[in-house]
Amino acid sequence: MATISIIGCGWLGLPLGQHLAKLGHTVKGSTTTESKLNTLTQAGIEAHPLALNLHSDQELTPLLQADIAIITVPPRTQEGEPQYYLRLLQNLANKLADSPVQQVLFTGATSVYPQDNQEVTEKDAQRIESPFSDTPWLDIEEVFTKATGFDATIVRFSGLIGGSYQPGRYFSGKPLGGASDPVNMIHRDDCIGVISAIIEQDAWGDAFNASACEHPSRRELYSASCDMAGIPRPEFADTPKPYRIVNCDKLKQQLGYQFKYPNPLNALGK
Repeated sequence: MATISIIGCGWLGLPLGQHLAKLGHTVKGSTTTESKLNTLTQAGIEAHPLALNLHSDQELTPLLQADIAIITVPPRTQEGEPQYYLRLLQNLANKLADSPVQQVLFTGATSVYPQDNQEVTEKDAQRIESPFSDTPWLDIEEVFTKATGFDATIVRFSGLIGGSYQPGRYFSGKPLGGASDPVNMIHRDDCIGVISAIIEQDAWGDAFNASACEHPSRRELYSASCDMAGIPRPEFADTPKPYRIVNCDKLKQQLGYQFKYPNPLNALGK
């Protein structure tokens, strides 16, 4: 069993830490919220307060004492601070490189792929600026993959479903084009399952797409989600929008991973 630090115990990090602790790993986790420290402890996670910034070295110290680090810090911008997210993660990678940590898993996004109405695999990544930061996802990934001192694996998640993340709530009653276009989604249970499989199989120094196998249309997914929540459906338009279809064959073949929810429609409300 390994000692695993999770930097960012939020929507994904908290249940992931709980799962890994149940498997017998020693899990450390960080939260920016003091009131959540007890929640982490009750989940079997050694809890540490951490407001990750460019100067949080002292708060990081206990989390660096681990075999594996999992980074689930969402993209962010800072006014007057260009490429803040990139510099934040570069600083973190430097600290990890000088620590006992041997493996790093970074949760990225399928936004690294172009939307040219084609199926994409891991080799199709391009430098495309993230809509949530001012830095391409590929540059962010390379902070870890090109670092020395540890082996890094990138998991590129598609749209997230589970718990408070129910897709219909974001588009209820709003205009939504590309109604017939396919969507790429993954349930939180499968996010946890994928990460756990990587750890169990020592699948380091690689990149994996993590997206459910089936790709319902926007109309199918968002209508079902809104109906389930009892809220108005989006105002659909069939005007095509650029899209991508994320291929997850590598994940299934190399790790033998079987999705709990291969069809996102079955993951709604879970």
